[in-house]
This record gives sequence, structure tokens and C-alpha cells, in this order.
Amino acid sequence: MTAPTHSTRSIILLTIALVTTLALGVYWYQTNQYTDQRDWDANRQNLPDINVLQQRIQTNLFGDNSAEIDSVGTDTDQIMDPQAMEAKLAGLTKNVTTLRQPSDQELLDYYRQHQAEYREFSLFNFRHLLFSSAKYGGSAYQQAEQRLQQIREGDEAINEEAYQGASDQIEDRFGRSFADKLLVLAMQPRIQPCWTGPIASRLGAHIICIDNAVVGEIPDLEEIRSQVINDWRFANATN
Repeated sequence: MTAPTHSTRSIILLTIALVTTLALGVYWYQTNQYTDQRDWDANRQNLPDINVLQQRIQTNLFGDNSAEIDSVGTDTDQIMDPQAMEAKLAGLTKNVTTLRQPSDQELLDYYRQHQAEYREFSLFNFRHLLFSSAKYGGSAYQQAEQRLQQIREGDEAINEEAYQGASDQIEDRFGRSFADKLLVLAMQPRIQPCWTGPIASRLGAHIICIDNAVVGEIPDLEEIRSQVINDWRFANATN
């Protein structure tokens, strides 16, 4: 299964942007290598229309009858052949990165180093108390620590907020570091009382009680081999 953190659509958009940028660079160099500074304005006016160039790349990728890339919805797999799409994407990736094929050991090393990035969505059901930076400023973390100690000493007057969602939703709302720390907590043995922390987010400091969590699995290398090869090529584009 393709990991959500490297969605096909995101890689397509990145690939189109890279190909367009490279094409414009080559065109500019060929046009200007024998001109002096006085000709710059004239040559700039003759650069190809970037929208037209992107459309040509998109047409080559999706075919003449494809819709605009922005209109591709959640039913992508129903209107495209995933294997054909994967092959086209791999070809474009080669053109804008490196033609070299990684050895089995190189690919395995890269996968092991980055395998957490291929984890499928995790689902969380938790309660939290927020000590916002807007309210408490630099003392937000200290305030959270004090409140956590009170709870552990038996203060049950907790005005917590419940939250349920997938890891990508949590990342959008609270930030990447918060989502990563929540995942680490969810993978630890459950203890009582469940309140723990504080952990920081883009909003402030939180104390957390995880009621339930389903941690997403990391696919085997062979399940996502083509995707990992593409990522390896991007990472080694200058080698």
C-alpha cells in the first residue's frame, strides 16, 4: 500500500514543477549564452509560457483527454491505471533526478533509514489540556507541568478537551512534532493514570491522556519498492 505521506498526487505535482523548471532553465541558457546584458529584457519576453509548458508535461503524463491536474479527485484510481501511472512517474523521475538504478543494498539501506516516513495513517482518540502560548507565553510548559502534578496527586477537576482523528489531521491542527510525539506515546505500554506530558505543539503545551490508538503499519519494502526507488533518486539527484 502506498504510504499517505508520499501521496501519488503530491509526487506528480512536484515532478511537473521540477520538469518545468529544468526545461525553462535549459531554454534560458540556450537563448542567452551568446548575448550580453543589454539583450536580457528582450530575451526574457521570449521565454515560453510556463502554463503552456506545464500543460504539455501534464498531457504527456496523463494523455490528451485528461482533466486539469487540480481537478483530479479522490477517485483517481478509478480513472487511471495505477501501474501505467507508476511507470510514467518513474520515467519522469529519472529525467529530473538520476538515471542510476540503486543496488538492492542501497535501496534497503535507504528504506531502513526512512521507513518511518512510509508509515500508514495512525488513528488516535485522546483527551488533552492545552496551556496556550497566547495565554501563558513562555511559562506555558511550566504551567502544564504544575497541572499534571496536581492531577497525579488526585485533583480530578479536569476540564479536558476530547479529540479523535488520523495522524495527518492531528499534524495539520497541532503540528508535525506534536503528531510524532503522540505516536511515540501511543507505542509505549499503557499506564495509569493515563495523563502524561507535557508535549509541545504549535498552539502551546499539552498534557495528554490517550484513550485509544491504532498505530499505522510500515509497509514491507517490496510493497512500495517503486516509490522508494523514486525517493532514493530524488535524494541522490546530485550524486
